Order: sequence, then structure tokens, then C-alpha cells
Amino acid sequence: MRRLAAGALPAVLAGIVALPATNVGAQQVDSVPKRGLSASSLLSLHAGVGQFKYAALGTEVGGALDLGWLGSRRVRLSLGIDYLATTIDRADSLGVREEGSAYVFTAFADVTAMAPLVRRMTPYVGVGFGVDAVGTTISNEQIGTIYNTNVFNLHGQVGTLFYLTPKGRFQAEARLTGARVVRRYGVRVGYVWLFNGLP
Repeated sequence: MRRLAAGALPAVLAGIVALPATNVGAQQVDSVPKRGLSASSLLSLHAGVGQFKYAALGTEVGGALDLGWLGSRRVRLSLGIDYLATTIDRADSLGVREEGSAYVFTAFADVTAMAPLVRRMTPYVGVGFGVDAVGTTISNEQIGTIYNTNVFNLHGQVGTLFYLTPKGRFQAEARLTGARVVRRYGVRVGYVWLFNGLP
């Protein structure tokens, strides 16, 4: 049997030690979660304006937390909330005009497809659904019944993330929401924090 050269023994031992480390690294890559808080890679806060029929243009604020990906790391799942404050001005069936403040508080889930970063921009499109809690200060029984309710919504959005820092993006978005009573549109701007390896 040929003897190992003295200089070869350290190299062999190093290779044996490296093998388990390589396997552990591969297992860690394979075990990276796809969904849940541990897979979260994006947090956004936004402000803007929105409007629905019989309502004035109102202010809107909200945020969303990314909860992982579906099929591709660029197809993201997120949960969020929005709050729209506005004023309603409409007449009841007798022609009596009523005016009062109103709000739409929304909890939603989105699926968003993000394009690669090109020229410091990341375009995206998304769809989702949510629940709207609608309320108003109008005391008129007929109008109050219409606008003090909870409704489901479906919505779609298009937007762009503009590169600011390696982990920060400026967001501009337009959103259309279909819902009974408060079918609406809105535009918003915001700031997005990227983390957990999301480019």
C-alpha cells in the first residue's frame, strides 16, 4: 500500500471535515421557508388618496407585510391594512340631501408579481381580496344603513418600486377595488423596506 505524503494528510483531513459542512449548507438552502413570518422579505407603508361614488376624494394610509412567495421569489404573498377617510354627500329616496364623514377600513391579502430591477425600477402587478368595514356619521336611517356595513372586495393594482438604497425603495401605485357600496379607485406613494435576501 502506498503511503500518503506528509503534505497530503492535512489536505485529506480538511476535505473530510468540509464534506459535512457542505451537506449542512445544502440542507439549510433547501429548508428555507417559502411562506410565513420566517419567509417575510418586505415591509411597506403608504399614503395616498381614494374615492368612491357619492364621496369626496379622501386620504388613505396603510401598510403591508410580505409573508413569502408562491412558485417564484418574485411572486409575493402579503397581508395588509388600509384606512380611507372621506365625506359622503348624497340624497335619500325622498330627495333629502345628507352630508357626513365616512371611512373604509380594509384588511386584505395580495399576490404580487415583481419584475427584475431594470434601470433602478421594479414594475409590479397584483391582485387580491379583502374585507371592508364601512361607517358614516350620517344619522339618516336610509343612508346610514347603506354605509354602516361590512363588505368583501376584490382589487387589482399596478405600480413601480424606485431604487433608493440597497434595501429601500420608493413606491408608486394605482389600485382599483370592486366592492358593493364602496367600489373605488386610489393612488398612493410609500416606502418599502427589503430584507431577508429579496433583491
